[in-house]
Amino acid sequence: MMIGVIILAAGASSRYGANKLLLPFGGGTVISTVVSTVARSTARPIVVVTGHEPEQVQAALAPLELPVDFAHNPDYRSGEMLSSIKIGLRTMMAATPAPQAIMIALGDQPLLRADVIDRLLAAFEQNCGDLIAPRFGLHGQRGHPVLIGRKWWDAVLALPPDSNVRELLRANRDSLTQLVVSNDSILGDVDTPEAYRAALDKAVAGL
Repeated sequence: MMIGVIILAAGASSRYGANKLLLPFGGGTVISTVVSTVARSTARPIVVVTGHEPEQVQAALAPLELPVDFAHNPDYRSGEMLSSIKIGLRTMMAATPAPQAIMIALGDQPLLRADVIDRLLAAFEQNCGDLIAPRFGLHGQRGHPVLIGRKWWDAVLALPPDSNVRELLRANRDSLTQLVVSNDSILGDVDTPEAYRAALDKAVAGL
């Protein structure tokens, strides 16, 4: 069963003030850490959607020699995250064969754990649902990656430009499977210098 991953790496990092995806993390960068984690799973294909500084993002991933495809979002400044998701999804739909589901992962989530990805894959393969989102704790916050089965792809593409995938999840609560996880790595993006430093501290501490 093929399950693809769309990694969003198009944003201009306006809140950070520099390209957060290229910041040092572990033995590489924020984006290379995310892609390496995803690539340790069986999910394929992997599509990285670029926008801001695409050449630098691709250069950061080149040493990994991983099976990654790229799709560019020329409207990354005005199109918000949804425009990148749609470009990644159309790329997946054009693949031969197309996957049965896709996961949407954030390129600025370096603490994402491989076991979370594996649990999402297993939940889909075990017919636990085709719209699956991880939740930190029983009553906590939803995070990423979000898994979307082929049944919902047209609905994603039909979302208005000023919308987001959260609206799809809210509108279909009865169909949403929420996978409870015990680690907050699903929430850990690095939108600000403070969040980046906190992520570094957690990585050093092995949290």
